[in-house]
Amino acid sequence: MPDDRVEKLELQVRYSDIDSYAHVNNAVYLSYFELGRVEFLKKHLPKDSIEKIGIVVARVEVDYLSEIKLGDRLICETWISSVGRTSLVFSSLLRKNDIVAARGKITMVHVNQHGRPEPLPGFYRDLVVQVPPIT
Repeated sequence: MPDDRVEKLELQVRYSDIDSYAHVNNAVYLSYFELGRVEFLKKHLPKDSIEKIGIVVARVEVDYLSEIKLGDRLICETWISSVGRTSLVFSSLLRKNDIVAARGKITMVHVNQHGRPEPLPGFYRDLVVQVPPIT
């Protein structure tokens, strides 16, 4: 049974995503992961709070496993894999034609209006997925 705490987003590889080697540029993967996070947050947070979220990227880890080319069918799977006192980790998989092409872990910190870390709202803890699909 699919877990509704794992957001799945279909992505289209655009011509502008392609580099001179005819595959998706490594930096574009971060944009794909961002699209997945935004869809996740839109699904799980009240509509009027998405613009008021005070979380900022603190760390990014990407494992590039297989190249992505124009025409590949992409699915970005995104979930919260862990939470701390002031931070949370979004994990993502980029699948191309049912093969995992990349894995990402993005650590985000909850900050106040002055940019200082502050405790995460409790609802994030309810969204953590302990054992996500990795295949």
